Amino acid sequence: MVPFYGWLMGAKGTIGVFGTITKFDVTPIDILKNLGNYLDVLDGVYMGAGELRYGDFGFFYDVVYTDVFSTQAIEDKFVSGTLDVGFSEVMATLTGSYRVHQANNGHLDVLVGVRIRDINLNVGLNLNIAALTQSDGDTWVDPLIGGKGRFNVSENVYLSGWTLIGGFGAGSDFMWDVWGNVGYQVNDWFDVFLGFRAEGTDYQSGGFIWDVVQYGPMVGATFKLY
Repeated sequence: MVPFYGWLMGAKGTIGVFGTITKFDVTPIDILKNLGNYLDVLDGVYMGAGELRYGDFGFFYDVVYTDVFSTQAIEDKFVSGTLDVGFSEVMATLTGSYRVHQANNGHLDVLVGVRIRDINLNVGLNLNIAALTQSDGDTWVDPLIGGKGRFNVSENVYLSGWTLIGGFGAGSDFMWDVWGNVGYQVNDWFDVFLGFRAEGTDYQSGGFIWDVVQYGPMVGATFKLY
């Protein structure tokens, strides 16, 4: 099984670079409003997943790569300017799976694995009185557990998704990931889906802080390779 998908990803939270702490909030609606400029702020993107199965056992992976930036205006009585937040991110999820339930109307798998995250941050504060630019980054690994499944509503329509939790202080303090879809099975080897995904990670190491929730709608397709 090889899913390909696009994620219209908003993000909000707190980031820290060498002790400089910044809050930001860019919604999926903000992305849509600036869709004409989207290619200007999106330097790179890849989103994809896949699964190999043998009986009840399987191996599942999901990889998200983004390289984006956002500019927010700062208006105050005494100062004005912009806050520029840019980051590149690799989020790779690797799990083993075991099918605990299989029926005509669907299935349920339990997952155990890791999430590898690599973040590079650039924060620029450009005011009418001064300018400051800071860059930092980190790479860490979170153990995780969870489940994913599918329920067939009818012959062609289905619901699917996953729920993951992890970190537990081994990498991040805590991470979570929830993904839900409504899909249409076109034939035995191809289906399309619409969904929503939200994931959050609370990580800190020294002056580097990544306490961010990323969320938004998704669209994709799945191919089964026999």
